[in-house]
This record gives sequence, C-alpha cells and structure tokens, in this order.
Amino acid sequence: MSKRRHPKQSRTKVETRRETAVIALEPQPAAEVEQPSPAVSRSTIGRWFHALAASLIVALCAGLYTWTVDFPMVFDDHTYMSQNPFFKDAGTLAYLKGFGDFARRPAEIGSDPDYACNAIMRPVAYMTFYWNHLADDFNPRWFRAVNILIHGLNALLVYAFASTLLGRFVKTGGLRRESVRFISLTAALFFVAHPLAIESVTYIVQRFTSLVTLFSLLALWLYFKSIEATSRRGLWALRTGSVVSMILAMQTKECSVFVPLVAVMIDWMVFGTGLRHAVKRGLPLLLCMPLIPILIIAIASAQHGGLDLHAATNIVNSRDVPLNHWHYIVTEFTVVVHYLRKFFWPTSLNLDPEWPKYESLFEGPVLGAVAVLAGFVALSWWLFRRHRGDVRFALGFASVIWFFLTLSVSSGLVPLPDFVAEHRTYPGSVGLFIFVACVLDRLRGSTRQVMRLVVPAVVVCALVGLSWRTCRRNLVWSDRESLWEDTVAKSPNKYRTWGNLGAAYSDSGKDEKAVECYREALKIEPRFQNGLLNLSNSLLRLNRPKESLDSTMELIKQDQTATSKPPVAFTLGLGLAGVGRFDEAVSVFREILKVLPHDVQTRKAIGLVYLQTGLPHRALDHFHQASAVVPDDPQLQQLVQAAETAMARKGLPR
Repeated sequence: MSKRRHPKQSRTKVETRRETAVIALEPQPAAEVEQPSPAVSRSTIGRWFHALAASLIVALCAGLYTWTVDFPMVFDDHTYMSQNPFFKDAGTLAYLKGFGDFARRPAEIGSDPDYACNAIMRPVAYMTFYWNHLADDFNPRWFRAVNILIHGLNALLVYAFASTLLGRFVKTGGLRRESVRFISLTAALFFVAHPLAIESVTYIVQRFTSLVTLFSLLALWLYFKSIEATSRRGLWALRTGSVVSMILAMQTKECSVFVPLVAVMIDWMVFGTGLRHAVKRGLPLLLCMPLIPILIIAIASAQHGGLDLHAATNIVNSRDVPLNHWHYIVTEFTVVVHYLRKFFWPTSLNLDPEWPKYESLFEGPVLGAVAVLAGFVALSWWLFRRHRGDVRFALGFASVIWFFLTLSVSSGLVPLPDFVAEHRTYPGSVGLFIFVACVLDRLRGSTRQVMRLVVPAVVVCALVGLSWRTCRRNLVWSDRESLWEDTVAKSPNKYRTWGNLGAAYSDSGKDEKAVECYREALKIEPRFQNGLLNLSNSLLRLNRPKESLDSTMELIKQDQTATSKPPVAFTLGLGLAGVGRFDEAVSVFREILKVLPHDVQTRKAIGLVYLQTGLPHRALDHFHQASAVVPDDPQLQQLVQAAETAMARKGLPR
C-alpha cells in the first residue's frame, strides 16, 4: 500500500524551488556575470569555426577557378548551346506547348534527336544557360562564373550536410565535436580541390552535373534538418524545401533518380531508424523517383510512334553503332575501377579517353575490376561491422553505397555513346570524400598521439597536391587547341579527338593543319561524316573546291539522305559553284531555302552565284531578304552595293 505524501511536505518542496529561482535572479558580482557559460562558449566557438571553414572553402574554390572565367567554349559547349537550333526553345520550356511535336522535331529536320531528349529531361539546367545567354549572349565569362559559384555552393553544402548528420551524435555522446569539424571540413576541401571536378566546372555545358549535385545535396540536407525540427511549421517547411529541391534535381540530370534511396539508407543505417519507419519518413522523396523513367518512356514513345521500352532504355545510345546493353554493363566494371584510381591518384586526366569494349564477365580485366570493386565494398562493410558503435564507419559505408548508386545510372542502367567521362563522377564523389574523411578521423583519434599530427599533415599535403594538379589541368583548358592537342596525345587512335583538333585549328584560321587532322580522323574511321563535312569546308576556305566537292560527294555516297541536311547541302552548293557548275549550285541553294527561307548564309551564297553568272538583279533580291534578317551585317551591305553597281553597269533599274 503506497504511502500518501503529507501536504506540508509537498508545499515545502514547492516553496524551496521558488526560493531557488528567486536566488538565481539576484544580482551577481560583475566578474561572474561577464563569465560565459560553457554552453555559450561552445556555441560561440562553433559559429566562428563555421565562418572560418566557409571562408576557407570559398577562398580555395575562388583561387582554383576564378582565373579560368575567360577560357573559350569547347566541344559540347557549342553543340548544346551556341550551335543548338533548339537552345532557346529548351530555355523557355517550349516543349510544354507540344510535347510530341517537340520530341520528334530534330529528326524531322535531320538534326540529332538527343537535342529534344536533353531539353525535356534537363529543363532546369537549360533555363540557367538561357538566362546566361540573355545576360551576355554566349560570352563564356558569365557561364563559367555561375559554374564556379555552383561548385563553391556544393562544397559548402558538403560541409553543412556532414555537420548536420554527425552533429546529432555529439549530443548523444557518440562522437566528439572536434571529429565532426574535421570530417566536414576535410570532405568539403577535398571536394573543392580535386581535379576530377574540372569537367563539371571549367567545362561549361557540364553544369548539368554540378547543378544536379547542388539540388541533390540541398534536398538531403533539408531532409535531415527536418528530422531535428522542433515545430510542425519548421518540419513542413523543411520537408517541402527538400521535395522541391529533389524535383529540381530530377529535372537537371538523370543521375539524381536514386538520391531518395540515399536519404532512406542514411536514415536507416546511420541514424538507426527502423527500415519501415525510414521508408515512411522518406516517402515524399521516394514518390519523386518515377518522374525520370516516365519522361524517358514518354520521349521514346513520341519519337517511335508508340510505347517502346527497348527504345526507352537505349534513348541516348549511339545511333551509328549502338552498344549492346550487356557489353556496356560489363565494360563499365573496368571504367568504375578507373574512376576510383583517378580519385586516389588523379594523373593523366583526359577529356575523351580510349576504352576497350568487353563482352563477357570472364575476361581478365573485367574479373579483376569486379574483384577490386567487391573488395572495396567489402572493406567499407567490414569497417562498419567491426566498429558497430562508431557512427563514422556507418556513415562511411553508406557513403560508399551512395557513390555506386549515383554512378550506376551512367555506368549501367542506360548505355551512353562513351564508356568514360570524368564529369560523371562528380555527384557521387561526395560519398567518397565523406568516406575518406571518416577513415582519416578514425586514424587521427587512434591511441597513438603522433597520429593527431600526422593525419592533419597528410590532409594538408594532399590538398596542396590536388590543388596543384587542378591548376595544371585547368591550364590545358585555356584554349581549344591545347585541350585537343592534349587529348590527341593521350587518345591518338580515336577519330573524334582528331576531328575536334581539326575543328579547333580551323576556327583559328589554320586550315592546312585542320585538313591534316581530318584526314587522320578519316584514316581511323572512313565513315566519319562530320569529318568529311568539315574537311570539305576547310578545303573550300583554302580555295580547293575540286577536293572539297570530292569530299562532299563521298559523304553523300555514304548517306543518300545527306543532301536533305542544310549544312551538307550548303557545302555541296559552294563546291559546285567553285568548280563552275552554277546551275546545279543554284538548284541546291533553292532546296535549302524551301526548308529554311530565312537562312542568311544561303541567301548570300545564292546571291553570289547570281552575281558571278551576270544576274545582279536576282542577287540583289536575295541580299535584301538576308538584310531584313540581319540589317547591320557589314558584309551584306558590301554585297548589296556590289549588286547595285553591277546593275548600273548593265543599265538595269534598281
């Protein structure tokens, strides 16, 4: 039978608490009032550390990249922006007005269907490109400035994300505050300094990868901040922000499709939440995952006239020589090992590397790669199991899985025309850097006191080495010629590298050297149609129309539909005019104008032919129509004057 408390005892206790509260409110000596409490001191130190860490991250990013802002556009910068006939439509979300027509349009005009696919799958990135274009046309400076800003923000988010995840365990006594700071800052600085990031920063069009990383990290950070929310309003605001960021990521690049799984995995493995509860909590993010496959199936269906799952899974496969999906997967085992090697020893980076195709799991290099990858995963899992009470190894193992999940989209699920591309590692690299930082912190906190000095020294030396490699590699990107000379030196048996070096020489007015490069490319791949077309154009500029026409005719021989493509038809017309076959040239130009009535270059070309054949009145008509499109073109003004002079000599009315 419980004993009832006496009323007086109860009152005495209440009164005692009140007295304590009153005493606490009495004035204290000045020295004691100014002395901060330990909690306030830690909070102040934390804010100062965060500010210094952010300053260091931003300073390192700026030092490594701001000097590159005036480097020229290269390679796909032109393909997907300045030379993309659908660039403005992509930036203004024009596909929303007619999805099917937009998806089919590139193929209908003889262009690459990937233009439409890219625009529909990545509208957020294209909108940022279009805003850059509106601000200053295609001046690379502001495109690159935005890329550098995104890279810096990504590094800050790496720091904030790791701090948020690990900070929770400081409160429970599972981790020291010093370790949280070391891991967060080390991972962020490695992320900033590593030269594998160059393709996602200096290479303008690969903003796709840096921007998707920004939105993915933001979604994850907000998601885990929401778990700590103390109010319902804060919880819903953070969760809403997380879902919106996730949708933006999925409309920036497809590698974000598995990021919701990363959130659930970390919640389950690192926070120790039950799997069912982790899935339930992550459901708003998980519901975003079907967005990407639905869009892919819709695009493939529009382009192929109905539901076609095979076309959907091969939507960005090579159209000239499609890759077998199984061969692609098998080969990618060796590629992922290559990526890991570059993470830990980033030398001989290459924009367009050669890579052999493998067809069986039982080929030596493939077996070796599978063993390496399995060993790496097994090591991270063993550390996790061996140190079950250490949150660093739980996060480390989850981060390794994060890396492979993110990379699996480009290295297995969907065959891409190229086996290797360094920028594909950028989103998943966050996981690897966190894993490395966790292992280093464990070593730093070992029983050997010397490790407390050795590990930070190793980190500093590694950062210096990585920064130096990044600066050296960025120098290669300083102009198109140096970039492609470097690429040809490392990939001499790849026709595309020779073709792009030729294009770089041609743009610099070095058409003799360009012709040599195009011929080298065609030795490797005689069916290289762009090589044939570019060779024809360089020969025209060198005033060698007979050779140019021969090259163009070889292209037409390979592809009977080539003349339906305006660039090929235009070059053909110029070649015909150059060898004196004027009537045929005029016929070709007229066919182009039926498809592209406002094409200025074709109007100029047909006008020049009419001038040469003594028909200045017809020439003047075409020059006037071209002037209506570009009224300030000085060349057109000279041509108009020349046509008027010729008409005056013939006594024809203007």
